[in-house]
Amino acid sequence: MLAWILGALVPLGVAMTVLGVIAFRTGWVMRPTRRWVRRPRLYGVGAALAGVGLLYMAATYFVLAGRPDGLSSHPWPALAGNGVEFAGIVLIGVSQLRPRRGRRAHPVA
Repeated sequence: MLAWILGALVPLGVAMTVLGVIAFRTGWVMRPTRRWVRRPRLYGVGAALAGVGLLYMAATYFVLAGRPDGLSSHPWPALAGNGVEFAGIVLIGVSQLRPRRGRRAHPVA
């Protein structure tokens, strides 16, 4: 069961991180989300943070789950990954807001 979850989380986290870096560097956003994203670079930072948080959370959970010294009873490393992932999701949401009055949205490449 744990390997099944790991096999699903790692490719998703890697894909989110790669697409976030691409969006940050070039301003390109995938077609399904292009309609709502107003600030592609901020979207890229948020997607990269969400992907890294997901990878960190999965890695710490699976590393700590097999330790015999009882360190797995402390969930703080996995919760730190959740915090990073949540920060990325907040940035993705902010990237969909309209810019303030007088400022232009970043042009999509």
